[in-house]
Amino acid sequence: MNQTIYSDDNLNEIRVSEITKLETEIAFTGLGIKYVASGEETYYANGKKFMVREGEYIIGNDFTKSIVQINQEKAVEGLCIDISTQIVSDVAEYYDLQASNLKEFLLSDQFFVNRYNVKNTSIGYSLSEINKKIKNGSFANSLQEQELFYSLAESIITDQRFIFDHLNNLDFKKNITNEEVFRAILQAKNFIDEHITENLSLDEISLNIGISKYHFIRVFKQAFGVSPYQYQKRIRLDRAKLDITKGISILETAIKYGFSDVPTFSKAFKQQFGQTPGATRISNF
Repeated sequence: MNQTIYSDDNLNEIRVSEITKLETEIAFTGLGIKYVASGEETYYANGKKFMVREGEYIIGNDFTKSIVQINQEKAVEGLCIDISTQIVSDVAEYYDLQASNLKEFLLSDQFFVNRYNVKNTSIGYSLSEINKKIKNGSFANSLQEQELFYSLAESIITDQRFIFDHLNNLDFKKNITNEEVFRAILQAKNFIDEHITENLSLDEISLNIGISKYHFIRVFKQAFGVSPYQYQKRIRLDRAKLDITKGISILETAIKYGFSDVPTFSKAFKQQFGQTPGATRISNF
């Protein structure tokens, strides 16, 4: 089954599919998103293999040459969304405040084709919600002309602006080397995000992406401006703040995010947010 849910004359389109076996060339139009709601799909995009599993998606553009393979006993459920180049251009130009050629990056052969997890991106929540609404039959009620596509473009550009800014921080002579290294450290960043309450060693993280830990530390800091340890600490504190505002105790939160005791946690918390966990807790009640 391959069904078009919405399409218009501007080449915006939404499709859903349920397929067990398939091997074919597949186009990405404008900015195209291929989201796997269940199962697994394999893409060969611009000469690189991407295994896209449940809860993951791949993004490409008009310059992306891709073949998709599906070979599963149970039907793979997919959601495909194409956002027109005009909408992408409009939103990119609006947000391109530093004349950084963001639009060219998004819509040319410079685009960084990659696989992402819905848990780690701005657009991920929207993809999950659209898929749920289509399945329960309520999607048409929430679709208001092109507003949805502008909203999706904003989310993609938020995610891709991060990619664009940090990819340019790498200084390998070959662009393909920059991209491969950046894919690896993005994978490492996602690995840290998904295991944020665990005390991961540098060996575990670097082994996960196949880079020596000393090289990993250097390129991670070069790309993101902070060391892996500093990044992990910052994300832990961000999530700890959310937990505290939800009413979880300070002691429980400190232990959950790997701090040895409340004073150590409070000191790090105040350094990052300018107030203690206790003050944050009081201000939210």
